[in-house]
Amino acid sequence: MAIGQASDTPSETGRTGSRFRGLTLFTVLAGFALIVLGGVVRVTESGLGCPDWPLCQGRLIPPLETSAIIEYSHRLVASAVLGPLIVATCAVTWISYRRDRWLVAPATVGLILMLAQALLGGATVLTGLPGWIVAAHLALGEALLACLILVAVVAYFGPPVLPRSLHDTDGGLRFPILALVSGLGIYLIVISGSVVTNSGATGACSNWPLCQFQLLPGGGLPLIHMSHRVVTVIIGLIFLYTLYVAYQQHFKAPQLRWLSLIAAVLFAAQVVVGAATVLMDFPAELRALHLSLATLIWGTVAALATLSLIVSGEDLPEASNA
Repeated sequence: MAIGQASDTPSETGRTGSRFRGLTLFTVLAGFALIVLGGVVRVTESGLGCPDWPLCQGRLIPPLETSAIIEYSHRLVASAVLGPLIVATCAVTWISYRRDRWLVAPATVGLILMLAQALLGGATVLTGLPGWIVAAHLALGEALLACLILVAVVAYFGPPVLPRSLHDTDGGLRFPILALVSGLGIYLIVISGSVVTNSGATGACSNWPLCQFQLLPGGGLPLIHMSHRVVTVIIGLIFLYTLYVAYQQHFKAPQLRWLSLIAAVLFAAQVVVGAATVLMDFPAELRALHLSLATLIWGTVAALATLSLIVSGEDLPEASNA
């Protein structure tokens, strides 16, 4: 697949145009930035800095108050940056690549998720930030990011090929299936972390790795907090095994090796930041970093799973190195 021409039309080998690839990349970065900003809004308790919607305290320009500026910055990125980028991405896929279902489907789903996310964001503010709506808002945001990553990976490397069976010749699960399971697990970790925050269980465990020196505290908020840690350990082991398979056993493709290494480093950093967050009495900066790293891991696994489906034999198609 040769590099796309300057015009935003498919090349002779089927690769998308360079401008479209750049558009998908910027859209992914904007999606990640929006989730990070949402995390900052949450940990700084700025969600009601603008208690109305879509205006802020009845004004188009927010008042010069920290909470209002933080909340309005989140809305501005969503409406003035990410929204137009998603609309443009979807429009280009339907105009120039409408025969490519691996571009049209996720781009269209991404547009739908963006609209649902906007409505849910408004409902979150207008209903006074109930915990379950805040968690649903994050869940939609992470799903949207995965759709955008799928579009970008396909735009750069070509369409995936679904495996004909779940198992390889040795009887084990094929790597794309392992990557999908790990990705869903990481998604569960992210959402469970949101449940911890929105239930008020963040500070319920003041030590680490145990909670009040117990593996399973009696109940209530400590149990909610500790359940998140237990889920992280279980899914983390599956995740690390998946990365080991990607790096050592199945693929020679350098893109997969690099992505697996990056994901492993991010996961290790996430564990360290999580422990430091507890031991340092939950500073807002580390809590925001904790969510940002979790989102990076989720995005890396989404890219890894998609790219593994593009692998032909043991290497990526020759054109992907063009």
